[in-house]
Amino acid sequence: MAFKRFPSVAALRGFEACVRHLNFSQAATELHVTQSAISHQIRQVEELLGVALFERTAGTMKLTPHGTELLPVVRVFLKDMGRLVDRFEHSRDQGSVLEVFVHDSFAQTWLIPRLSKFYHARPDIRLKLNTDEFSRFGNPNAQVAIRLAEQGASWSGLYAELILQERIFPVCSPALVEALGVAATPAEILKYPLIVRSRSTLSGQRVASPSWDYWLDKHGLSGEAFDCALTVPHTSVAVQAALRGLGVAMARTSHIFDELESGALQKPVMDELATTTGYYFLCAAGREKTPETRAFLEWLKTEMPEPDRIAVAGATTDLQNRLKTNSYD
Repeated sequence: MAFKRFPSVAALRGFEACVRHLNFSQAATELHVTQSAISHQIRQVEELLGVALFERTAGTMKLTPHGTELLPVVRVFLKDMGRLVDRFEHSRDQGSVLEVFVHDSFAQTWLIPRLSKFYHARPDIRLKLNTDEFSRFGNPNAQVAIRLAEQGASWSGLYAELILQERIFPVCSPALVEALGVAATPAEILKYPLIVRSRSTLSGQRVASPSWDYWLDKHGLSGEAFDCALTVPHTSVAVQAALRGLGVAMARTSHIFDELESGALQKPVMDELATTTGYYFLCAAGREKTPETRAFLEWLKTEMPEPDRIAVAGATTDLQNRLKTNSYD
Protein backbone atom coordinates (compact mmCIF):
# COMPACT_ATOMS: atom_id res chain seq x y z
CA MET A 1 0.00 0.00 0.00
CA ALA A 2 1.51 3.34 -1.08
CA PHE A 3 1.24 6.10 1.51
CA LYS A 4 0.78 9.71 0.47
CA ARG A 5 2.00 12.64 2.49
CA PHE A 6 -0.52 13.65 5.14
CA PRO A 7 -0.92 16.84 7.15
CA SER A 8 0.49 16.75 10.66
CA VAL A 9 -1.82 16.08 13.59
CA ALA A 10 -1.08 19.61 14.84
CA ALA A 11 -2.18 21.02 11.50
CA LEU A 12 -5.42 19.03 11.57
CA ARG A 13 -6.12 20.23 15.12
CA GLY A 14 -5.50 23.77 13.95
CA PHE A 15 -7.92 23.31 11.06
CA GLU A 16 -10.64 21.92 13.35
CA ALA A 17 -10.21 24.78 15.83
CA CYS A 18 -10.39 27.36 13.03
CA VAL A 19 -13.66 25.83 11.80
CA ARG A 20 -15.23 26.23 15.25
CA HIS A 21 -14.01 29.78 15.82
CA LEU A 22 -13.82 31.01 12.19
CA ASN A 23 -11.03 33.15 13.55
CA PHE A 24 -7.29 32.41 13.45
CA SER A 25 -6.54 34.44 16.56
CA GLN A 26 -9.13 32.67 18.72
CA ALA A 27 -8.04 29.25 17.43
CA ALA A 28 -4.43 30.11 18.30
CA THR A 29 -5.42 31.13 21.82
CA GLU A 30 -7.27 27.83 22.37
CA LEU A 31 -4.30 25.75 21.21
CA HIS A 32 -1.70 27.91 22.98
CA VAL A 33 0.20 28.76 19.79
CA THR A 34 0.73 31.97 17.84
CA GLN A 35 -1.60 33.23 15.12
CA SER A 36 1.28 32.88 12.70
CA ALA A 37 1.58 29.19 13.62
CA ILE A 38 -2.10 28.64 12.92
CA SER A 39 -1.84 30.37 9.55
CA HIS A 40 1.14 28.18 8.68
CA GLN A 41 -0.76 24.99 9.66
CA ILE A 42 -3.76 25.87 7.49
CA ARG A 43 -1.50 26.72 4.59
CA GLN A 44 0.31 23.36 5.01
CA VAL A 45 -2.97 21.43 4.78
CA GLU A 46 -4.14 23.39 1.75
CA GLU A 47 -0.84 22.91 -0.08
CA LEU A 48 -0.74 19.17 0.61
CA LEU A 49 -4.34 18.67 -0.53
CA GLY A 50 -4.16 21.21 -3.36
CA VAL A 51 -7.42 22.89 -2.38
CA ALA A 52 -8.57 25.97 -0.49
CA LEU A 53 -10.23 25.27 2.84
CA PHE A 54 -11.41 28.74 3.80
CA GLU A 55 -12.73 31.74 1.92
CA ARG A 56 -11.25 34.87 3.43
CA THR A 57 -12.88 38.27 2.94
CA ALA A 58 -12.53 41.49 4.87
CA GLY A 59 -13.20 40.64 8.51
CA THR A 60 -14.83 37.24 7.83
CA MET A 61 -13.94 33.69 6.88
CA LYS A 62 -16.00 30.67 5.97
CA LEU A 63 -15.45 27.07 4.89
CA THR A 64 -15.17 26.22 1.24
CA PRO A 65 -16.95 23.11 -0.10
CA HIS A 66 -13.60 21.28 0.16
CA GLY A 67 -13.25 22.38 3.78
CA THR A 68 -16.79 21.20 4.52
CA GLU A 69 -15.96 17.79 3.03
CA LEU A 70 -12.74 17.49 5.02
CA LEU A 71 -14.17 18.52 8.41
CA PRO A 72 -16.03 15.31 9.42
CA VAL A 73 -13.05 13.17 8.41
CA VAL A 74 -10.71 15.24 10.58
CA ARG A 75 -13.09 15.21 13.55
CA VAL A 76 -13.49 11.42 13.46
CA PHE A 77 -9.72 11.01 13.22
CA LEU A 78 -9.03 13.35 16.16
CA LYS A 79 -11.74 11.71 18.28
CA ASP A 80 -10.47 8.18 17.62
CA MET A 81 -6.87 9.22 18.19
CA GLY A 82 -7.82 10.89 21.46
CA ARG A 83 -9.54 7.75 22.72
CA LEU A 84 -6.55 5.61 21.77
CA VAL A 85 -4.10 7.93 23.52
CA ASP A 86 -6.28 7.93 26.65
CA ARG A 87 -6.40 4.13 26.67
CA PHE A 88 -2.64 3.84 26.20
CA GLU A 89 -2.01 6.33 28.99
CA HIS A 90 -4.41 4.49 31.29
CA SER A 91 -2.71 1.18 30.55
CA ARG A 92 0.69 2.74 31.21
CA ASP A 93 -0.46 4.14 34.55
CA GLN A 94 -2.30 1.02 35.66
CA GLY A 95 0.16 -1.62 34.45
CA SER A 96 -0.88 -4.84 32.72
CA VAL A 97 -4.55 -5.85 32.87
CA LEU A 98 -5.33 -9.57 32.78
CA GLU A 99 -8.93 -10.68 32.15
CA VAL A 100 -9.78 -13.85 34.07
CA PHE A 101 -12.85 -15.94 33.23
CA VAL A 102 -13.86 -17.74 36.41
CA HIS A 103 -16.86 -19.48 37.97
CA ASP A 104 -18.83 -17.09 40.17
CA SER A 105 -18.66 -19.38 43.22
CA PHE A 106 -14.89 -19.87 42.87
CA ALA A 107 -14.38 -16.12 42.53
CA GLN A 108 -16.42 -15.34 45.64
CA THR A 109 -15.22 -18.08 47.96
CA TRP A 110 -11.59 -18.60 46.93
CA LEU A 111 -10.11 -16.05 44.53
CA ILE A 112 -11.34 -12.68 45.81
CA PRO A 113 -10.39 -13.34 49.47
CA ARG A 114 -6.79 -13.92 48.30
CA LEU A 115 -6.39 -11.20 45.69
CA SER A 116 -4.87 -8.69 48.09
CA LYS A 117 -1.84 -11.00 48.38
CA PHE A 118 -1.48 -11.14 44.61
CA TYR A 119 -1.70 -7.36 44.30
CA HIS A 120 0.87 -6.97 47.07
CA ALA A 121 3.26 -9.28 45.23
CA ARG A 122 2.53 -7.87 41.75
CA PRO A 123 1.25 -4.27 41.97
CA ASP A 124 1.99 -3.89 38.24
CA ILE A 125 -0.73 -6.37 37.24
CA ARG A 126 -4.45 -5.72 37.55
CA LEU A 127 -7.17 -8.33 37.07
CA LYS A 128 -10.54 -8.07 35.38
CA LEU A 129 -12.80 -10.88 36.60
CA ASN A 130 -15.42 -12.17 34.18
CA THR A 131 -18.02 -14.63 35.49
CA ASP A 132 -19.76 -15.20 32.15
CA GLU A 133 -20.34 -18.82 31.21
CA PHE A 134 -17.06 -18.90 29.28
CA SER A 135 -18.98 -18.20 26.08
CA ARG A 136 -16.36 -15.72 24.89
CA PHE A 137 -13.37 -17.66 26.13
CA GLY A 138 -11.66 -19.33 23.22
CA ASN A 139 -11.53 -16.34 20.91
CA PRO A 140 -8.04 -14.91 20.20
CA ASN A 141 -8.64 -11.88 22.42
CA ALA A 142 -9.56 -13.87 25.53
CA GLN A 143 -7.10 -13.84 28.38
CA VAL A 144 -7.12 -16.69 30.89
CA ALA A 145 -9.69 -18.86 32.64
CA ILE A 146 -10.02 -20.97 35.77
CA ARG A 147 -12.52 -23.65 34.87
CA LEU A 148 -13.98 -26.67 36.62
CA ALA A 149 -14.02 -29.66 34.28
CA GLU A 150 -13.62 -33.41 34.10
CA GLN A 151 -10.04 -34.48 34.64
CA GLY A 152 -8.38 -35.30 31.36
CA ALA A 153 -10.49 -32.77 29.47
CA SER A 154 -8.82 -31.10 26.51
CA TRP A 155 -9.39 -27.82 24.72
CA SER A 156 -8.17 -27.45 21.16
CA GLY A 157 -5.76 -24.57 20.71
CA LEU A 158 -5.55 -23.78 24.42
CA TYR A 159 -2.88 -24.32 27.04
CA ALA A 160 -4.40 -26.26 29.97
CA GLU A 161 -2.94 -27.11 33.36
CA LEU A 162 -4.70 -28.90 36.24
CA ILE A 163 -4.14 -26.76 39.33
CA LEU A 164 -6.51 -28.33 41.88
CA GLN A 165 -8.07 -31.78 42.05
CA GLU A 166 -11.56 -31.60 43.46
CA ARG A 167 -12.64 -33.49 46.57
CA ILE A 168 -15.94 -33.22 48.41
CA PHE A 169 -16.99 -33.68 52.04
CA PRO A 170 -19.77 -32.65 54.46
CA VAL A 171 -19.32 -29.51 56.57
CA CYS A 172 -21.37 -27.80 59.26
CA SER A 173 -21.07 -25.32 62.11
CA PRO A 174 -19.29 -26.30 65.36
CA ALA A 175 -22.57 -25.67 67.21
CA LEU A 176 -24.31 -28.37 65.20
CA VAL A 177 -21.51 -30.86 65.94
CA GLU A 178 -21.77 -30.02 69.62
CA ALA A 179 -25.55 -30.48 69.59
CA LEU A 180 -25.69 -33.74 67.61
CA GLY A 181 -22.26 -35.26 68.18
CA VAL A 182 -19.55 -36.52 65.84
CA ALA A 183 -20.65 -39.04 63.22
CA ALA A 184 -18.67 -42.24 63.74
CA THR A 185 -19.57 -43.55 60.28
CA PRO A 186 -20.80 -41.97 57.05
CA ALA A 187 -24.25 -43.47 57.67
CA GLU A 188 -24.59 -41.47 60.89
CA ILE A 189 -24.47 -38.24 58.92
CA LEU A 190 -28.14 -38.89 58.17
CA LYS A 191 -29.01 -37.89 61.73
CA TYR A 192 -28.08 -34.33 60.75
CA PRO A 193 -30.35 -31.97 58.78
CA LEU A 194 -28.92 -31.75 55.26
CA ILE A 195 -28.69 -28.71 53.00
CA VAL A 196 -29.38 -29.88 49.44
CA ARG A 197 -28.69 -28.22 46.10
CA SER A 198 -31.90 -27.87 44.13
CA ARG A 199 -30.20 -29.11 40.96
CA SER A 200 -29.17 -32.49 42.40
CA THR A 201 -30.92 -35.82 41.82
CA LEU A 202 -32.28 -35.58 45.35
CA SER A 203 -34.75 -33.11 43.88
CA GLY A 204 -35.17 -34.73 40.49
CA GLN A 205 -32.24 -33.53 38.39
CA ARG A 206 -28.69 -34.72 37.88
CA VAL A 207 -25.72 -32.45 38.51
CA ALA A 208 -21.99 -32.88 38.96
CA SER A 209 -20.43 -33.03 42.41
CA PRO A 210 -20.47 -31.66 45.01
CA SER A 211 -23.87 -33.18 45.61
CA TRP A 212 -25.39 -35.30 48.31
CA ASP A 213 -26.60 -37.86 45.76
CA TYR A 214 -22.99 -38.49 44.67
CA TRP A 215 -21.71 -38.82 48.25
CA LEU A 216 -24.58 -40.99 49.47
CA ASP A 217 -24.39 -43.23 46.42
CA LYS A 218 -20.66 -43.83 46.98
CA HIS A 219 -21.42 -44.96 50.52
CA GLY A 220 -24.39 -47.13 49.56
CA LEU A 221 -26.82 -44.78 51.30
CA SER A 222 -28.66 -43.33 48.33
CA GLY A 223 -31.95 -45.02 49.27
CA GLU A 224 -31.89 -43.96 52.92
CA ALA A 225 -34.32 -41.40 54.29
CA PHE A 226 -32.84 -38.09 55.41
CA ASP A 227 -33.90 -34.73 56.79
CA CYS A 228 -33.71 -32.04 54.09
CA ALA A 229 -33.46 -28.88 56.15
CA LEU A 230 -33.02 -26.48 53.23
CA THR A 231 -32.86 -26.53 49.43
CA VAL A 232 -30.59 -23.99 47.72
CA PRO A 233 -29.52 -23.33 44.09
CA HIS A 234 -25.74 -23.16 44.48
CA THR A 235 -22.95 -24.61 46.60
CA SER A 236 -21.86 -21.16 47.77
CA VAL A 237 -25.36 -20.59 49.18
CA ALA A 238 -25.25 -23.99 50.87
CA VAL A 239 -21.96 -23.07 52.55
CA GLN A 240 -23.41 -19.80 53.83
CA ALA A 241 -26.38 -21.67 55.27
CA ALA A 242 -24.04 -24.17 56.96
CA LEU A 243 -22.06 -21.31 58.53
CA ARG A 244 -25.28 -20.13 60.13
CA GLY A 245 -26.02 -23.51 61.64
CA LEU A 246 -28.92 -24.45 59.37
CA GLY A 247 -27.58 -27.91 58.50
CA VAL A 248 -24.80 -29.85 56.79
CA ALA A 249 -23.63 -28.79 53.33
CA MET A 250 -21.67 -30.81 50.80
CA ALA A 251 -18.63 -28.68 49.99
CA ARG A 252 -15.79 -28.60 47.50
CA THR A 253 -12.11 -28.47 48.34
CA SER A 254 -11.81 -24.99 46.90
CA HIS A 255 -14.83 -23.43 48.58
CA ILE A 256 -14.25 -23.63 52.30
CA PHE A 257 -10.55 -24.07 53.16
CA ASP A 258 -10.40 -20.74 55.02
CA GLU A 259 -13.52 -21.56 57.04
CA LEU A 260 -12.08 -24.95 57.98
CA GLU A 261 -8.78 -23.46 59.14
CA SER A 262 -10.52 -20.80 61.22
CA GLY A 263 -12.94 -23.31 62.75
CA ALA A 264 -16.02 -21.54 61.43
CA LEU A 265 -16.92 -24.86 59.74
CA GLN A 266 -16.10 -28.41 60.78
CA LYS A 267 -16.39 -31.86 59.29
CA PRO A 268 -18.97 -33.88 61.23
CA VAL A 269 -17.43 -37.03 59.73
CA MET A 270 -13.85 -37.42 58.55
CA ASP A 271 -14.62 -38.61 55.06
CA GLU A 272 -13.51 -37.12 51.76
CA LEU A 273 -14.32 -38.37 48.30
CA ALA A 274 -12.12 -37.81 45.29
CA THR A 275 -14.12 -36.70 42.26
CA THR A 276 -13.47 -36.87 38.55
CA THR A 277 -13.33 -33.08 38.31
CA GLY A 278 -10.70 -30.45 38.92
CA TYR A 279 -9.89 -26.81 38.33
CA TYR A 280 -7.92 -26.07 35.18
CA PHE A 281 -5.96 -22.99 34.24
CA LEU A 282 -6.59 -22.18 30.57
CA CYS A 283 -5.20 -19.66 28.13
CA ALA A 284 -4.47 -19.37 24.43
CA ALA A 285 -1.51 -21.55 23.43
CA GLY A 286 1.67 -19.57 23.96
CA ARG A 287 0.07 -16.98 26.24
CA GLU A 288 1.18 -18.98 29.29
CA LYS A 289 4.70 -17.69 28.55
CA THR A 290 3.83 -14.00 28.82
CA PRO A 291 5.09 -12.37 32.03
CA GLU A 292 1.70 -11.41 33.48
CA THR A 293 0.09 -14.78 32.71
CA ARG A 294 3.05 -16.72 34.10
CA ALA A 295 3.06 -14.60 37.26
CA PHE A 296 -0.66 -15.19 37.85
CA LEU A 297 -0.43 -18.94 37.21
CA GLU A 298 2.56 -19.38 39.54
CA TRP A 299 0.79 -17.40 42.25
CA LEU A 300 -2.34 -19.57 41.88
CA LYS A 301 -0.31 -22.73 42.34
CA THR A 302 1.38 -21.45 45.49
CA GLU A 303 -2.03 -20.58 46.96
CA MET A 304 -3.63 -23.94 46.25
CA PRO A 305 -4.08 -25.91 49.50
CA GLU A 306 -2.27 -29.18 50.08
CA PRO A 307 -4.62 -32.17 50.55
CA ASP A 308 -3.28 -33.08 54.01
CA ARG A 309 -3.84 -29.54 55.28
CA ILE A 310 -7.45 -29.65 54.10
CA ALA A 311 -8.07 -32.97 55.85
CA VAL A 312 -6.76 -31.85 59.24
CA ALA A 313 -8.09 -28.30 59.10
CA GLY A 314 -11.77 -29.13 59.20
CA ALA A 315 -11.72 -32.04 61.59
CA THR A 316 -13.06 -31.90 65.11
CA THR A 317 -10.42 -32.31 67.81
CA ASP A 318 -11.19 -36.02 68.18
CA LEU A 319 -11.01 -36.60 64.44
CA GLN A 320 -7.78 -34.61 64.14
CA ASN A 321 -6.12 -36.84 66.68
CA ARG A 322 -7.25 -39.98 64.84
CA LEU A 323 -6.10 -38.59 61.51
CA LYS A 324 -2.66 -37.60 62.77
CA THR A 325 -2.12 -41.04 64.29
CA ASN A 326 -3.65 -42.87 61.29
CA SER A 327 -6.07 -44.59 63.65
CA TYR A 328 -9.32 -43.42 62.06
CA ASP A 329 -11.47 -46.11 60.52
